[in-house]
Amino acid sequence: MSAGCVTMVATALTATRTPLSDGGAAMNVWKLRPPGWRRIRLPLKLPLVYLPLILLPALAGIYILTDSYTESSKSRTSEYATDLLGLMGQKIDDRLRSYEQLSKQIMTDDELLARLAVKPSSVYERFEMQSAINERLNVFWLGADQNSYVRAIKLTTPDADYTYGTNAIDSFGVGEAGYEEQVAAMKGGAVWFRPQAYSDGYSAFEAFRLGRSIRDKKLNVLGTLTVVIRTDAITDIFEQTRFRENAAIRLLSDTGEELLGNDTELRTGERQLLTYSQDTIRNGWQLSARLPLDQLYEPIYRTARMAGFIVLGCIGLGLVFTQLLVIDLVMPIRRLMMNMKQGIKGVRPGRLKRFGGAIEIVEMNDTFISVMYEIEQLIEEASRQERMKKEAEIRVLQNQLSPHFLHNTLNSIRWMAIIQRQDNIKETVDSLNKLLTYALRSDGGPARLSTELEMLRNYVTIQQVRYQHFGFAVNVPSALENAFVPKFLLQPLIENALLHGLAGSERPGEIAVAAASDGTTLVLTVADNGVGMTAERRAEVVASLGGRAAPGESGGARIGLRSVHERVQLHYGAQYGLSIDSTPGVGATLTVRLPLLTEEG
Repeated sequence: MSAGCVTMVATALTATRTPLSDGGAAMNVWKLRPPGWRRIRLPLKLPLVYLPLILLPALAGIYILTDSYTESSKSRTSEYATDLLGLMGQKIDDRLRSYEQLSKQIMTDDELLARLAVKPSSVYERFEMQSAINERLNVFWLGADQNSYVRAIKLTTPDADYTYGTNAIDSFGVGEAGYEEQVAAMKGGAVWFRPQAYSDGYSAFEAFRLGRSIRDKKLNVLGTLTVVIRTDAITDIFEQTRFRENAAIRLLSDTGEELLGNDTELRTGERQLLTYSQDTIRNGWQLSARLPLDQLYEPIYRTARMAGFIVLGCIGLGLVFTQLLVIDLVMPIRRLMMNMKQGIKGVRPGRLKRFGGAIEIVEMNDTFISVMYEIEQLIEEASRQERMKKEAEIRVLQNQLSPHFLHNTLNSIRWMAIIQRQDNIKETVDSLNKLLTYALRSDGGPARLSTELEMLRNYVTIQQVRYQHFGFAVNVPSALENAFVPKFLLQPLIENALLHGLAGSERPGEIAVAAASDGTTLVLTVADNGVGMTAERRAEVVASLGGRAAPGESGGARIGLRSVHERVQLHYGAQYGLSIDSTPGVGATLTVRLPLLTEEG
């Protein structure tokens, strides 16, 4: 729908918005209402009144129920977590004690002590020593399930380094000064080191190190015993103990630093229960467990959701009854308002919706749609008349060129017959016949650029009889030859270049026609090397493009350029048309911009 329709509808609707004055008593009543109450629509006012009567008692009951359930659940969870954490701590403590007992058996074995006291004199002796130690350690390692977590047992002496199991790339760091100092400081006691990451060149793993000093019966230090135990020895206990799901279990050092965990992370900002801890583990280590409240609150949430559904059901019933009360008034009025807004925005009447409801509102909607149909018909009639007017103007402009063109053509033939007296009169007449046939066959529609250029060459052939000393060149890409342009678009521009550009020039004239495109716009240029125009003359010509020729001015002076400019704008719009660029003594360039059309229309 056009702007005229929008203006008429907006004017009609604006007239209905005049507010009615309220009486004094009514104003006093409305002053008692909260601010903005009158702006609230009726479907919202009723729920705002009765919803608090439903929600407040229901919410109070839900709160009391969930609060009592939460306290009892916390108490049961606390007892369960404390008992289970104690059991888990006992298992971990027993496993650590078993590894200390294993290390004690190794460091007090007479056979191993005797072998470690011997310094190997060759590589072969060292190999035999390693084999003998491996056979002896097999006795201690086999037979205990927890020993399957032992990655390696290292016996380090000042003269040799023996490894039972798989060694690491860095030999588990037993040669580090800090490690040996801590082990030596315990004088044979067990030292546990926090888990670290190691690699044997094929796989990476984390492991504890249990270190002891090896002494003979005279308490002379023979070396260092290192038992490397995979962290799975502890984390498997975490997994085997059926703790509450999603519980974060951590093994902490005596300083509170985390040694191991069960890879369960509580979300940032998640509410947590109190942290339960077990302090009876060896080395002063602690076992900590943190439980998220989500699982504890899940039954509460389930009960609350059920209560919420009941409340929502009550609210839904109330809304249904409210809807039944207002369905014949509020919804039809809203739909009528929507139709009016769409009509103002230009939506066609056929797309406006019809609906049921109160008979008065339905009749108002039908009347509005009927008015919109009448407005649409008026606009279509006005548009049709405007289109016919433009087509008539285009036909007048096209016909306006014919007498002027025929006069100049006949004048050229006359000059050829009088001055040249040559046999090329036939060629000139043939060119004229082609042009006349093309003009008479014209239906006012556009033509392909290639056809227009062919007719333009015929026109130039005729004009070269009169203006013999000028050259003509065409530079049009083949991709643009199928573009559609108005018929006889370039002929007035060539004529203008001859009459006002080359006629007064003493040097040989040149006229060049070129075409270019940026993808959406076709740009046609006609350039000559004639006398050009001064800035004042150019300004006069540009100003005349939008008006009529001045009284007494020759028809060819401006009518041709103005006709081209007006035809382009009438066909394609005001954003297209003719522009002029000229330098005195150098020449002029006429540029026509029009849309790039590869299909007719």
